[in-house]
Amino acid sequence: MRFGMMAAGGVGGYFGGMIHRAGGDVRFIARGEHLKAIRERGLRVDCAAPEPFTTEGVFATDDPAEAGPCDVIFYAVKTIANDAAIPAIAPMVGPETVIINLQNGVDNEEKLAAAYGENYVMGGTAYILTSVERPGVIKQIGGPRRIVFGRLAGGPSPHGEEILAELKRMEINAEYTEDIQAELWTKFLFICAVNGMTALTRSPIGEIMAYGGTRGMMRGIMREVYETGRARGVKIPDGTDEKLYAFLDEQNPASKGSMCHDLEAGRRLDIETLNGAASRLGKEAGIDTPLNDYIYRILKLADMQAAGEIEPKT
Repeated sequence: MRFGMMAAGGVGGYFGGMIHRAGGDVRFIARGEHLKAIRERGLRVDCAAPEPFTTEGVFATDDPAEAGPCDVIFYAVKTIANDAAIPAIAPMVGPETVIINLQNGVDNEEKLAAAYGENYVMGGTAYILTSVERPGVIKQIGGPRRIVFGRLAGGPSPHGEEILAELKRMEINAEYTEDIQAELWTKFLFICAVNGMTALTRSPIGEIMAYGGTRGMMRGIMREVYETGRARGVKIPDGTDEKLYAFLDEQNPASKGSMCHDLEAGRRLDIETLNGAASRLGKEAGIDTPLNDYIYRILKLADMQAAGEIEPKT
C-alpha cells in the first residue's frame, strides 16, 4: 500500500515517518529548505514514543506528479493553502485512492469531496502535538499520537478496515469510526476554545484558566460549538463540552494552540476554519455564537494583516 503525505509538516512528517520506519512505501510532498534537508539528511523525528528516529532514503518531492498515484493520501496542509493544494494532489489520485483529511475543522472534507468525489474522501482527525522544529526535523510535543478516520456518510467500510490493518501493522495508533462527524465535532469544540482563546489573549492555557473571566469564555466557546453541532444533527455525545472543559485542567499549563503560535510568528491563521466556521455554521443552524463571533472578528484582522491585505497607515 502506497501512502502519500500532503505535506511533510508536523502531522504528515510524524505519521509518514512512522510508515517509512516500518518499511512502508511513503511519498512526501515538501518544499523549500525542509525538502532540501529531507533529501540530504533524511527526515528526523524526535518523539517520546517510539524512540527518536531518522528516515534515510525517504522519497520526497515538491512535485505531486513525481509521487504518482497513491493508495492513501494523508492530506494535512494548512487550511489557508487549500485553494492551491487541493488541485495540486490530482496526479496522486488514482481510481482506488482514498484521501484522508487530517486538517483541523469540520468542513474541509466538503472541499476535497467537491474536487474528487465523496467516495474518494474520508474524514479524519489527528490527536498529536507536533511541529517542524527546523528543516528536516519533526518534534513531537505531546498528545496520544492517534488517528481516527471514517466515511463521510458514516457506516462501515471494508476499504477503511484494510487501511486500518496496515496502519496498525506499522505501529500507528489508528482507529476507524462509523461516525466521523461526531469525532470531528468533538475535537472542533475543543480546538475552537483553545486556539481561539490562546491566540486572542496571547496567553497559555494555565493563565487563561486561572482567571474567572477568561475561564468562563473558554467554557462558553465550547458550549456554543456543542449546541451548533447538535442543532445540525451531529450526534455529539451528551456532556461532551463539560468533559472537555474539565479536561483543560489536565493540560500542560504552558501550552498554547497552534493559532497562537502562528499569530506570534506573524503567519496566516486558520481562523476561517475554526472560530469563523463556528460562527458561520451557528448562524445557519439558528444558534447564537457571540464568543466565537467576537474571536473571529478580532483574529480575522490579524490574519488579514499577516496576508498583507491590510497595511498599517503612516
